[in-house]
Amino acid sequence: MEHAKAIAASPSSSSPPREALANPEAESQISAILFDTWQQVQEAMQSMLKMTRGALFCVLLDMLVKTFNSNSEIEQSSAEIKEEIEKCKERVEVRSKALEEAKEHMQKTAIAVLQIFNGPEVI
Repeated sequence: MEHAKAIAASPSSSSPPREALANPEAESQISAILFDTWQQVQEAMQSMLKMTRGALFCVLLDMLVKTFNSNSEIEQSSAEIKEEIEKCKERVEVRSKALEEAKEHMQKTAIAVLQIFNGPEVI
């Protein structure tokens, strides 16, 4: 965070003048972009979670259909179902963790950008 403040405070030929950063219209546009990006990230995460749940449901449904094929296959299919359920749970946990980490990273990035433009007292 200190590095970001130092970069924001140091004059540079490639960075916009301080007056441009203080422009309320520019800040409003940046805030709108951050908000839109954040909403897109949330929608993508929700979509991925729905796909994961849908895939898990399809696997479970497929395995349940297999169990009704014959009585001798029920025990074997039950073990397969349990194994598939465990695998799916593990995949869902991994994906959920990755999504949560991406969400936290996006939040930290958004806060850092807002602090660069508005100062640390705003957040």
